[in-house]
Amino acid sequence: MNRHRNLAVLALLATLTWNHSRASAEVFEKELAVDETLMISNKDLPKGWVVASDPELVKFGNRWWMFFNSIQLDFEKGLPIHVLAANLPPGEPLSAAPSKWTVQPHPVISPGPKGSWDDRTIETTKYVFGYDATAKKFVGRLYYVGWPTQKNGQKHYQISFAQWDDKQKRWVKHGKPVATGTEPWERMNNSSFIGDQSVYYEAGSGRGGADGVWHMWYQAVSKPKDGGASLVHLTSQDGITWGNKKRLTHKVPFANQFVKTGPFSIDVLVKNGRYYFAGFLYNQQDLSKQGLWITESSTPDGSKSGDFSEWHPLIFENNGVKWHDSGLVSSKCHVTGLFAPTLREENGKVWMFYHGYYRTGEVKDPCKDKSKNSGVIGRALVKDFTKIGR
Repeated sequence: MNRHRNLAVLALLATLTWNHSRASAEVFEKELAVDETLMISNKDLPKGWVVASDPELVKFGNRWWMFFNSIQLDFEKGLPIHVLAANLPPGEPLSAAPSKWTVQPHPVISPGPKGSWDDRTIETTKYVFGYDATAKKFVGRLYYVGWPTQKNGQKHYQISFAQWDDKQKRWVKHGKPVATGTEPWERMNNSSFIGDQSVYYEAGSGRGGADGVWHMWYQAVSKPKDGGASLVHLTSQDGITWGNKKRLTHKVPFANQFVKTGPFSIDVLVKNGRYYFAGFLYNQQDLSKQGLWITESSTPDGSKSGDFSEWHPLIFENNGVKWHDSGLVSSKCHVTGLFAPTLREENGKVWMFYHGYYRTGEVKDPCKDKSKNSGVIGRALVKDFTKIGR
């Protein structure tokens, strides 16, 4: 998937620019997520589809839905990536057995027509329900990263959304990107290189929470001379026109010249007025500590003292679990491992769904040969969540 290539680029440059820098933050050692469970794999997908990745969990009424990416085995179209959906029976909790999930037979969002900006891939969906101050109504949206068929290996990643249409009973794409990399530190080889976004609506003082603020975070990638990897925060009044763009400046544990901030491939959970950032952290010096981590902030952009001052590991990718631990070699270039966490709270417990990418057979060069790789969706229970931060 695109995410693997993006993070593999970061891993390569991080390896080349390692300088043993450490952040002035408290770094914990114990994994907080336990009871890893394989939820969706190739055997659960409709015929003609492979790989399950980048899960997003949404509860509509009393029923949980999961949106995730999968590759359609259509070689003429270049193996396009769509968004599929699965659901639990009404009333079933997130702790339900994997067999309770039913994958729907058709995609809910697909790449655009040939020549469009997203004609190759739709991925990394994040749901948000908020008030569109321009349309003056509440809307439900799935934000996604789209990119076109590559020309000469050139990638051009942008962000848009599909909005639920209650009359048509389907997700309708906005049509145009709402976020594009315009700054030098958001571009690679003169193309927009942003994605892996998380979106949140902060309720306002209007009726039912109207007139609030939309927040978006995404990762941006550029060459080291232009800033390397960045975590970016923006705001909006309608979720369409975004402004107040800001690069977050906090340092992560195991920082280096290229990867200074993070985490990446993130999900942001807002709980009790605090922002919990879960995502991937590199550790090229000690790959056994590389994986999904969580930190917290009192502000959405880390602007107050004490923000991002604690870092807890959720899951280490090389912890022996087959479907995300394929050894240190492929972990170093991060072509296998852990991606795309999504945190959801239910009945006093915090669950994490995430993407595991692993090698199913031996290859000569794991960093270059991905023919034996496959992707699945896992679930884990985050214990001691209250110990994160203050």
